[in-house]
Amino acid sequence: MPAGGPEMPAGFGRRRCEVTEEKDPQEVLDRILEKDGRFPRRAYLFVMEAVSFTVEKLTVRRHITGKELSLGIRDLALERFGIATKLVFDEWNISKTRHFGDIVFNLVNEGLLRKTEEDSIEDFDEVFDFGTAFETDIPIDDESERR
Repeated sequence: MPAGGPEMPAGFGRRRCEVTEEKDPQEVLDRILEKDGRFPRRAYLFVMEAVSFTVEKLTVRRHITGKELSLGIRDLALERFGIATKLVFDEWNISKTRHFGDIVFNLVNEGLLRKTEEDSIEDFDEVFDFGTAFETDIPIDDESERR
């Protein structure tokens, strides 16, 4: 790991998730964390990675909406963390999709992500229910069911 913290996610800087050349992403994240300490650095890095993940799933290159990004974050989290997804988000102080929007707009305000005039923080409101969105169909072996 570099001295400034975790490395930027794979795919960061491609397509819609572009860093302006004059900004050091780690320094920008340091500034964001000083202003808004609700979410850890890893949460920001994960959301930036999820932007690339979501854009790459599109058949045509275009801007993604808050809803699409929220669903992409969910999909990447389930792929990466499986049944521990909710625990990871709890550890990162993320308990609703609006928190994804808070992270995204902090990144937008510091120039690490771009938005259109139509984009708003409200696009991230109640995209899905955190209580059910991370349930998986993994069977649990229960000894009592065998009897």
